[in-house]
Amino acid sequence: MAATPINRPTRSVGRASNLMHALNDMLYREHFGALLIFGVDQRRDVRFDLSADEPRHALNLIAEFIPSPDGFCLGNDTFAALFDSDAALEIPSSLPALIADQTGISVSCGGVKMPGKECGLHPQMSEIIFLSAQRVLVRARGVERVVWLAEEPAKDGVHLADIALNFFREIARINAALVQKMTLESRTDFLTGLYNRRGFEAVFVRMVQRSIRNGRPLALFYMDSDSLKAINDANGHDAGDRYIVDLSRVLNDMLRGSDLLSRWAGDEFVAAIENASRPRAYAIARRLNRAIAERTEGTISIGVYHGVPKSAEHAFRKADEALYRVKNRGKNDVELA
Repeated sequence: MAATPINRPTRSVGRASNLMHALNDMLYREHFGALLIFGVDQRRDVRFDLSADEPRHALNLIAEFIPSPDGFCLGNDTFAALFDSDAALEIPSSLPALIADQTGISVSCGGVKMPGKECGLHPQMSEIIFLSAQRVLVRARGVERVVWLAEEPAKDGVHLADIALNFFREIARINAALVQKMTLESRTDFLTGLYNRRGFEAVFVRMVQRSIRNGRPLALFYMDSDSLKAINDANGHDAGDRYIVDLSRVLNDMLRGSDLLSRWAGDEFVAAIENASRPRAYAIARRLNRAIAERTEGTISIGVYHGVPKSAEHAFRKADEALYRVKNRGKNDVELA
């Protein structure tokens, strides 16, 4: 009995330019199952008229045997099919023989198959998958079965170990970069680009440990805007966000690159300076207070801790108490704990 096609209707074939878009979309939705590329080796059957629109006609014939709704014409003799994670399970290893028997078109099939969640999401991931699938196709020429990247090297000489090594090395590199990026983003305030509370605490704890170890004092500035609520009420939250950005820029300009600055929460900022004398810590707070008043539309209150702290919590508590006293006596001032 002759083999029969996989039960799929004839469908239209997309352009090559649409393939990367569709692949990116699958990776984003974590539905990627496989990318399979078909190379037409020869057309040995004259039952079909492949004259006028030969590449598209050939792919439409091949597509009837592919358990995927997404087919793409990559060139005169190269086609691709994109499979989601469920459809990838339906791909028979004998697919080249099935296509040759039913259409008279001899094809080689090579591709990349893996769960989408293992790939991660990165702009380069689709390119890596596509280029790897193309390399596998080269190794699959003349092989009468589907050749996948992750398979063991076959007895027929299809050696995939070097391609697989490069592929998974690239994935590991990308995932490491993503972890680094996510770590940075988790410690960075989205609006100002400064450290957020989590990022500040991670660095400040080490500053406190150094201060305790070498006996050198540090200064912690706890700052709270006096004006954000009024700006929000008068001009809206977009204006309030712009004011927060202005605050962050002025504070960043007034401090050294080695000093630690963070948007702590809302309209609260904290800064830390190592090896500062008590008079210098107070002078810096005064300059910050004056710069905000002169260069923004609002003012700021600052509580300052100076000394060798018992702990990070101890320094914050003292600075917070000093800030509370400033707020209680009228705002827009500096208090040194």
